Amino acid sequence: MRAAAAVFAAAFLAAGCGDGAARPPARADGTLVLVTTTDTPPYSYRDAETGEIVGLEIDIAREAAAKLGCRLELRQARFPDLLPMVSAGQADIAVSGITITEGRRQTVDFSVPYATEGGMFLYRAGEPMPTVPRAERMRVATMDASTYDFYLSSHGVDPLRFDTFDEAMEAFRGRRVDTVFYDSCTVRLVAAESGGALAASPLETCENFGIAVRKGNAALKAALDGAIAERRAR
Repeated sequence: MRAAAAVFAAAFLAAGCGDGAARPPARADGTLVLVTTTDTPPYSYRDAETGEIVGLEIDIAREAAAKLGCRLELRQARFPDLLPMVSAGQADIAVSGITITEGRRQTVDFSVPYATEGGMFLYRAGEPMPTVPRAERMRVATMDASTYDFYLSSHGVDPLRFDTFDEAMEAFRGRRVDTVFYDSCTVRLVAAESGGALAASPLETCENFGIAVRKGNAALKAALDGAIAERRAR
């Protein structure tokens, strides 16, 4: 996948400490544990050839870990579990195209935004393009507990919820759902690689993506902010 497909935010927030007492950036053995769903290209996904977890978010986390002299350990988890794992101290970093929201800021801190994206529909070329009003009468797949799930629900759409984007795509390919509502960067990539079989709708939402860290881990947040700023300046 092309990491260059990520669109960086036009302006970054100032670095700052999260609520709570300051804490060491890593564990006693110098490890930073990162959790991700591994199915959000180009941000975080498994390379089809090597099986390794790669992507823009992984690169940023590795650069931040190197700044801190830490080793990065990657683990896979369900999307609904990512932020609770960080909040509970089971992980230090969570990535997977996570939208920064005020509600989520109550339990974790975020890096400055590394990309601005949004939600859009993936659908079969030649079929009517989904819109939110049409989606009320369609079988729509999205990721459980994501901002896309919340957006659809708040607009009168009751989607079919999946733990991963791959599971949603499996249902789409099997025609168990009519469309998938998900991150615009991933949807555009899938549509572009379909050979014209799939299409992407216009943006329905606009959101900032950030990397989640445990509250109070100011050193880790600063390292991530620095890595993002350096990439933006290249």
